[in-house]
Amino acid sequence: MSIYEAIYKSDENEEMVTVFNIEQHENFTDVKNNLYCTYQGCTARLSYVPKGKVRAYFKTWPKEDHTQDCVDYFERVATANKQRSVATSTMELSEKHVKNVLDNLRKKRKEAAGTGKPKSGNKKKPRPTVDPGSGENTTLNIVPTTGPNADLASGEDNVREPSVRNRSLINLTVDDLNWTRSIEGYIQNVEVGDKRAVLQLQDGSNSFLIYFEEYFFDNAAVNFGRYFQDLQNLASEHQGYLFSGVGLIEQRNNQFCMLVNRGNDFRIDDQYIAVFLANLSA
Repeated sequence: MSIYEAIYKSDENEEMVTVFNIEQHENFTDVKNNLYCTYQGCTARLSYVPKGKVRAYFKTWPKEDHTQDCVDYFERVATANKQRSVATSTMELSEKHVKNVLDNLRKKRKEAAGTGKPKSGNKKKPRPTVDPGSGENTTLNIVPTTGPNADLASGEDNVREPSVRNRSLINLTVDDLNWTRSIEGYIQNVEVGDKRAVLQLQDGSNSFLIYFEEYFFDNAAVNFGRYFQDLQNLASEHQGYLFSGVGLIEQRNNQFCMLVNRGNDFRIDDQYIAVFLANLSA
């Protein structure tokens, strides 16, 4: 059952929030991490699920239980899937797949700007069925990655590359940690060091950092050090260049951030950084 109201509890007070106004709250980051059931006497913790293919809603926190007289009470039932062993393997995303992800971000942004609402090209596919008598008791979970030491190469064993979900800067949750996601945001600042670059994106009062570290520079063209220095100079004069990229969501200093591992996994103003810089200087 979906929940559309929650209580935000802070050290000072309690406040009712809904799925319709939570993202406009001035303390949104703190609010979404301190949500509780609205039923009197029920202390079940809730989490916010942003709008995706369905409308936004609140859900009960894992392993949290509502009181039995709460309107949102439910009994947790152990399903057959819980009895299965789940094998998780990482698959390296091909550059073509990442290119499609970034192209789709640009396409949806243009559609939203033109019509006010992006079109959805996804059609729901039927879930695969498993013959109960087949003896299959292991589920293979394929996790996308752009980092080193992937278990599977792109398309290995005829396994389709896993999808990459898009997130906005304010809608990241703990469920996104250690998953490869796509992100967009406007660059406010660039820091450059030895085999390291950090881009700061901003969305209102929400700051988000994009990291490029040693693995990136060890495997990228030698020009990238200069590219980031040039971008740093540009960002110091103009804080409106659009970053779009695919990378691993991490948490550092209690803040969500992204680690980008490859040179073709991000764009500036919808262009690869070398092309972006060349066009500016032309």
